[in-house]
Amino acid sequence: MNLSFSELPEDLQDYISSRFLQYGMDPELAYNHFIPLDVKMQGPDMIDAFLRHKHISHIYPVSTFPNLESSFSNIFLEDPQENMSRGNLIASDQDILDAQIDNYADAFDYDFNDDGNLDFGF
Repeated sequence: MNLSFSELPEDLQDYISSRFLQYGMDPELAYNHFIPLDVKMQGPDMIDAFLRHKHISHIYPVSTFPNLESSFSNIFLEDPQENMSRGNLIASDQDILDAQIDNYADAFDYDFNDDGNLDFGF
């Protein structure tokens, strides 16, 4: 079940919109670009749970690179702890790769915050 943005429940569309519009990003394009297919295939509840456990992180921090705030090439989704611990440092290639691997793993292990407890489905 790979739902398009317009096929999602209205409340989920609103939530996704609120998250990405704060950075001046088109919500539908952001949904298509940033939510892993393996998450989308599991339906609206999984998409909602996944996104509620992720920060919209910037490779180049908005505090020092405000002109890149809405650039798709400057954004990735990652766990809050990693984003907060990096602060206003530039994300490394390894940070981005680790986040991508974690996002795909989350589609299968349902442990979005890596605390050893299931965060979805059970």
